[in-house]
Amino acid sequence: MNNYFYCYSKRMSYFIRSFGISYLSRGVNSNTHMPYCKFEKSERLDEVIRLYNEVKHSI
Repeated sequence: MNNYFYCYSKRMSYFIRSFGISYLSRGVNSNTHMPYCKFEKSERLDEVIRLYNEVKHSI
């Protein structure tokens, strides 16, 4: 299983980082040429992503 979460949404990335979770690295997908931030998966990250999905239409 992959231990990393690749975030392609700039808005979601800023939201995650506002909760004190730092990304491990930034990169560009070689197939799509889209930039991403790579986060280490954790329970805390799952909670923040769940919260983001609940409020994303209001921000």
